[in-house]
Parts: sequence; structure tokens; C-alpha cells
Amino acid sequence: MNFKIHEPKEMAKTVAELVFIPAPGVGHIMSTIEIAKLLVNRDQKLSITVLVIKPPPSSGSGSAITTYIESLAKKSIDRICFIELLQDETLPIRDPKAPMTFFNKFINSHCKYVRNVVADMMTQPGSTRVAGFVIDMFCLAMIDVANEFNVPTYVFFTSNAAFLGFKMYLEIFCDDQNQDVELSNLGAMIPVPSFIKPVPTKVFPSIMHTREGLDIALGLSRKLRKAKAIMVNTFLELETHAVESLSSDSSIPPVYTVGPILNLEGGAGKPLDDDVMRWLDSQPPSSVVFLCFGSMGSFEKVQVNEIAHALERSGHRFVWSLRRPPSNETPNSNPSDYEDLRVVLPEGFLERTARIGKVIGWAPQVKLLAHHAVGGFVSHCGWNSMLESLWFGVPTATWPIYAEQQMNAFEMVVELGLAVDIKMDYTGNAHFNTKAEIVTVTADEIEDGIRQLMADDTIRKKVKEMSEKSRAAVTEGVAELVFIPAPGVGHIMSTVEIAKLLVNRDQRLSVTVLVIKPPPGSGLGSAITTYIESLAKKSLDRVSFVELPQDETPPSRDPKAPMTSFHEFINSHCKYVRSAVADMMSQPGSTRVAGFVIDMFCTSMIDVADEFNVPTYVFFTSNAAFLGFQMYILSLCDDQNQDVFELSNSDAMIPVPSFVKPVPTNVFPLMVKTREGLSFVMRLVQKLRKAKGIMVNTFLELETHAIKSLSSDSSVPFVYPVGPLLNLEGGAGKPLDDDVKRWLDGQPPSSVVFLCFGSMGSFEEVQVKEIAYALERSGHSFVWSLRRPPVGETTIMNPSDFEDPRVVLPEGFMERNAGTGKVALLAHPAIGGFVSHCGWNSMLESLWFGVPMAAWPMYAEQQMNAFEMVVELGLAVEIKMDYMKNLFNPKADMDIVTADEIEGGIRRLMADDTIRTRAKEMSEKSRAAVAEDGSSYTSIGCLIQDFIKNIS
Repeated sequence: MNFKIHEPKEMAKTVAELVFIPAPGVGHIMSTIEIAKLLVNRDQKLSITVLVIKPPPSSGSGSAITTYIESLAKKSIDRICFIELLQDETLPIRDPKAPMTFFNKFINSHCKYVRNVVADMMTQPGSTRVAGFVIDMFCLAMIDVANEFNVPTYVFFTSNAAFLGFKMYLEIFCDDQNQDVELSNLGAMIPVPSFIKPVPTKVFPSIMHTREGLDIALGLSRKLRKAKAIMVNTFLELETHAVESLSSDSSIPPVYTVGPILNLEGGAGKPLDDDVMRWLDSQPPSSVVFLCFGSMGSFEKVQVNEIAHALERSGHRFVWSLRRPPSNETPNSNPSDYEDLRVVLPEGFLERTARIGKVIGWAPQVKLLAHHAVGGFVSHCGWNSMLESLWFGVPTATWPIYAEQQMNAFEMVVELGLAVDIKMDYTGNAHFNTKAEIVTVTADEIEDGIRQLMADDTIRKKVKEMSEKSRAAVTEGVAELVFIPAPGVGHIMSTVEIAKLLVNRDQRLSVTVLVIKPPPGSGLGSAITTYIESLAKKSLDRVSFVELPQDETPPSRDPKAPMTSFHEFINSHCKYVRSAVADMMSQPGSTRVAGFVIDMFCTSMIDVADEFNVPTYVFFTSNAAFLGFQMYILSLCDDQNQDVFELSNSDAMIPVPSFVKPVPTNVFPLMVKTREGLSFVMRLVQKLRKAKGIMVNTFLELETHAIKSLSSDSSVPFVYPVGPLLNLEGGAGKPLDDDVKRWLDGQPPSSVVFLCFGSMGSFEEVQVKEIAYALERSGHSFVWSLRRPPVGETTIMNPSDFEDPRVVLPEGFMERNAGTGKVALLAHPAIGGFVSHCGWNSMLESLWFGVPMAAWPMYAEQQMNAFEMVVELGLAVEIKMDYMKNLFNPKADMDIVTADEIEGGIRRLMADDTIRTRAKEMSEKSRAAVAEDGSSYTSIGCLIQDFIKNIS
């Protein structure tokens, strides 16, 4: 078929397709796109095709629509595409005496093109089922097309609920009560159920004043009743009476209030001049009147002069969007900008008002209403404009021009008390009767309205309150999470994975990650920067990063108290977190913060969260058994009055509730074997107990006993197992060499041993040689990630690659093993065993790929991870479970693990079929845990519900 398609960048696999058909006007299309974006962002199962009806060639508004849609094509709108419908070569004849009949016929002429497009969509291989048509209130003829496909229709009503009620009542008024249509021309007051007060006929839409227009309106109302439901761009708190009135009428389809639906980015018009913005920036808050009359609003010279006199006499600061009316040759086109404003304004006006006002052409209305200096809005009362003014808390003076704007004005002024009146019954008859006699609103009337607008504190207060309600209507249940990871690549990677998982799981969530840079001189900063820059190249919707400042003079590092120094370093960022969150919360339109999600090493941030009355969740990047160990240490000290320092340095076996078997003290972390380290752990755990919940990177099937132990302890916050959370794309390091890949591809399945000791794992030359001898004697093919230890006094810097590994390996080792030693990845089918430092992320990765492990822990809690994997769970063999490297003391004596010990571990690793079978079974369980309805999937669902409850 010959129609134009604008495809989005990516189309996700969806379940339900919606066909949207907006009316051919920029305002209607903008509102349609906003509701479409809202729907697909709310539910991943939806996709939308927007069928665009181009305006009649003589209307002059086609270019604005094209410009707007092309601006959308530059953005990433997943699962929304556009199809520009064909038009008849010969359009219906426009009768100036029957403009509504022409418009109705024009819309109807597109039914056959809609039918063809939808039929084509449905016959495409693998096409998604069409769940419904969503049509504009002016495109109701398309209900018949939808019925041909047995598809329900939903109407998107771009005006308000009170006017919808008026349209529905109009049918009853004329059909059931047999009232004379000419009543609309009288000065009567009509009781309409959707309004509290009787409505004067003088504010009825101008089309009601003709039999032709009334017949069209009645036909649309009758069609409206055939829809399955009606979506109205309003919210319950604004139009309580009208919405309840509609809901109580069983003859009206169900009404869904979905507003305020606003395009807060503005349209695709030209930006505001810098000098206007600078002038606005210099004005006092709420001191400027903004006059703007919509895309079709313009006045003849006599009316322009009255406005100018009113503004000048009022003495108020102003910004006036003044547009040139369409010419007699193109009466149905949109207004345009003046080349020289002096041709229409009173002589000397621009010079006399230069200091207090700006006269501009087209105005970016949203940007101006959002500006703090704007304190009043003289408006044509288009419904979108009314919603925008309420969103930004700017009171309105009503000057309606066409369509239903007079009724909008009546509702805002008389019904709701949210606006003042300039001339509520003004009718410009734009586009429908350009020769109609138009009343001139006097300068006195305009000046009086402006003075009331800027002086009425009661209305200003009510508008501010409604602003809050309008935002709450769409932001309730929309939650911002503030993530604060520890300054290490592994911690930040895990944080990003849980952030991605959460926002992909629920469209109501967004995440801001506050990045703490590592201490200067640590050598860790570049790796974090590289990783975050790699993320910037990908599309991470609703996850943003803020790099926190640091003190010019960070806390001094005490080599004798490294954990205290680290604690003080983290604490020094509290003020920067406080400032960043305060700034987030003060932004216009910001979503509510539902919680802080902090790393287990950043628990001091709980106090900052408390200042904002925001709950804190801890993301525990290790396992549940170790979490239980930390909680038990506090209990031993506080409740049982035990000297944990003495206990940790004994040869005892300690019963820890989160472990099935007693834990030997020789696998306790190094940090609890010093008074300083133990004090650090105690402070962390005391804070940990104050969290609302703890997210643990594990899964129920792996750590059943530990999770049940934690859940049964009322002193422990609620534990959510959310793992395995893995960065299966790897970090931002250099890719694997092609020759390494080719070599691995040539190896038998599960035949290769992979040795890798994490981002901070390295050995001195004497230990490297022992590993080399063990590998050579074992006879197994291997891949060995060999890193150079940090140079100098600080071992907390990351290792680096050797320029020539021969300087550290036994002489001739590389030549003798040229066919067997490379660097590789756990996912490769050739990998059959993993000699690991037992970092928890590495443990989860090996289980995910079903690769059994040989445990050689080095630092932090890795010895306890090794104990759990080897002794508790039987998923690993041991090389040296109590091996311990002191990252903070490079001169400390280090045990040498002998070639015999390493060789024995490698042989057991590759020969033990029982452990291999268990690892394969646990691989299946780990994948099932995060699949739909799996244990971690369900746990994450409960966690998200808790986030949403925080702001409900």
C-alpha cells in the first residue's frame, strides 16, 4: 500500500495493538500522542499505531502537523508508529454556509483508508491483535469501521467532563424533551446535569446557534453512546460533580478520567528569543501577565488597539503573543506572525511599554506558563490551555473565541471559581463564519479583567491548590527512587542491574543513581567513569546518573584505621546527597521520591533519607547467609555481651543462625578480626536495622535456610531476595581477542579450567609460579586471567595487565602451554571449571552458567562465601578456603598456596561429577527464579508494591 510510515527505533514484542485516530488539528494530535505515550510507558504489552488524517489542503494547518510529527521522529518513542492516511483526490466541496457538514464529510471520506490500513495490519505475519480503536471525539464515524473488524472503540474526549455531559444532555434535550433548537439563541438559563449551576445559552458553542451545526452535534452525540468507553482529559479532583454525573447515567458509556494529559515539552515551534527570556528572568515572581489565544486565535486591528490600551493603562508587566489574522484569500488558514508589529499596534506603544512588556509572535505557551515571573494568563480557554495553567498554578482571565471555549470559561469562572471573566460570551467564529459580526471587547473590560486577575488572592490560592491536585492525579503511584551505590565498579554494576530491572518491570518507577567517586589516588575512578560512559551509549529509559561533588580536601586516610577512613569518606558525601535530593524535589513537575536504595556500605545515608521523610532500602550486594552473620555479630555483642574480637581470633566453630553448619572463625572476614574493623561493622549493622527493607542479591532456591532464618527474626527488616542480578553483557573493558575466541571454539565442551580472581585480585611472583606449576602438572586446558599487583604502598588500587607475562611466569611456561592457556568467559561451552576468588557476583555468574567452582577467596567476605559454597551447599571444591589477603596492608605476611594444593583442587574440580550435576541443576533454578512467576520475580513484585505504597 502507498502510505507513509514513521517507524520507532525499536519495536518490543507486544500483546495488544491499539489504533489511534486523532482529529486533524495540532492540539488534538499532541493530546493523542501524550495519552499514547502514557499507555505504552505504563504497560509493555501495548503498542500503538496512530493513523494521521491530514487537514484539508486549504486549511493551512498541515505544515504544523507535519513539523510536529517529524519532531517526534527525532525522539525515541518505543512501540508507537505513525501512518499518514491517503486522501481523496477530490475532497468534499466546502460550503461556507455549512462548515460543520463539510468537516464531517471530510472525516468520513477517510473511513475507507482506515479500513484498508487496519486490514493490512491484521494480515501481516506475526501481527499483534488489535485490542481497540481509540478515536477523537470528532472522528466518531470510525466506530462503524471498528465494528467491521469486531473491535471495540474507545473515544478520547479532548475537552472536559462537563462539556461531555452537555453533549449527552443535548440529545435528550432535543429528542426526548422535544425542545426547540432556537432556544439556544435566547437568553435562557438551562439546567444541565453535568453542571451545578444553570448554563446560559449565550455560552453554548457557536455551532449550536445554527440548525446545521446542531444537527452535526446531535449526530456525534448519538454515535458517542456506541463507544465501549470514553477517556476524558480531566481529573476527578477538578470536575468531581461532572464526573459523578456522567458515572451515574447508565445510558453513557463508562468514563475514564485520564488527565491532565499535557505536552510539557511544548510543540515544534520556534524557541523563545533569548532577550525575552532574560527579561522574564529579571522580573519579580508572579508579576507578569501572559496573553495568548491559541493556534487559531487572532484579532483585527481595532481589537488589538483595545488590548494595547488596556495593558498600558493597567501598569502590569506583560508578555503578549500577537498574531496576524488569516488573509481574505486564505480565510481558513492559521494566524501567522507579523513582520512589523507597528503596523497593528497604537503609535508609540512599543516604545512606551519597552520596560514593562514584550510583544512577541508565536509563543511557547508551556515554557512561559512555567516561568516563575508569570502570575496571570489571559487565555482563549482552549481546554489544553486551561489544564496547563492549572498545572503551573497560574490563574486565568477568560476570553473564549470558538468551539466549546465559552463553556470552558463558564465552568472555570462560575462553576469552579478558578478564573476571572473578561468576556465569557465572546465569539470569534474562527474558521466557521469569518464574515460574522464580531463584538469588540473594550479596553475598560480588558483592563478590569487584568486588574482582577493580578489582585485576586483567593483565586490565586485556589489555583495553587488545584495545581497540586492536578500533579497528584497523575503522579500518585509514579515513584522516583534514589540509588546510592558504594564507590566500586562491582557495586555500581550490581546497582545498575537492579535499577534496570525495576524500571523495566514497572513503568511507574524511575531511578536516579547518585555516583560517589572513589577517593583520589585510589586508582579506581577511571574504571567507574569508563563503565558509566559505556552506559551513556545505550538507551536506559528512566535511569539517570548524577556524579556527586567531593570535598576539596577529603578525610585523611589512616593506614592503621582503613575502615574508619572509608566510613568518614562516605559520610563526607551526605551533604552532597542532601543537596542533590533537595534539588530534585524542587523541580517543577518532579515525581515523588518513594525511597532511597543504598549500598550496604552507605548506611549513613539513612539519616539523610529521614530528613526528607523518605524510607530507606538497603541493597545488599552479598548473600543472605553473610547478611545473617552480620546481624548475628551485633546480637552477640549487644544481647549476649560476647567479645566478638576475641571470638573471631580463636579457633572456635560458631553456630550462626543463617548457616546450617557451625562456621569456623578462620573464615570470618578480616574486618571483624580487628577492633577497628569490628567497630565499623557494628555501626553498619546498627544502621541496617533501621532500613524499611533489605534487597539481597540471591534467590530462595539457593539460600533457602538463610532466607528463612532472616525472615523469622523480627529484629531484621523485611528481606527481599532479588537475584541473581548479573551484568551478562560484561563491563566496559576491552573485548576478548579473536584468537582467544577461536582457540576456545576449538576445545571440547567443559574441558577448560578458567582462573580469574576479580577486579582486585593479583599475586606476587612466587605465588604466580606455584599456580603455573599446578596448571602445567594438572594436564588440563586452561584460561588464566593474570594481573600485575598494584605498584607502591597502596594495594587498594586495581591490578593492571602485564606488558609481558614472561617476567613473572616460570621460564618456558608460555611456550610449553601455548596451545592450552588463554583468557576467556564463563559463558563459553568449553569452560568446565572456575577457580575463583569467591566474590559473590562471580559465584552467581558461575551458577548461572552451570560451571562448578574451586574456592580460593582473597578479601572481604569471600572466605564465608567459599564456606557456604563448599561446606553448606556442596556447589564447589576447596583450594584454600581460609586464604586471606590484606588489601589495606601490603607488607603483611601472605600464605603461599602450594602447587600441590592448587593442582589437587583443579583435579577435583574437573573430576567431581556430583558437584557438576548440582551446579547444572542450580543453573536452571537461578534462571527460573528471575523468570515470570519465579521466586525472585515475585519478591521484586512485592518490593515494587511497597515502593508505590510509600507515595500513595
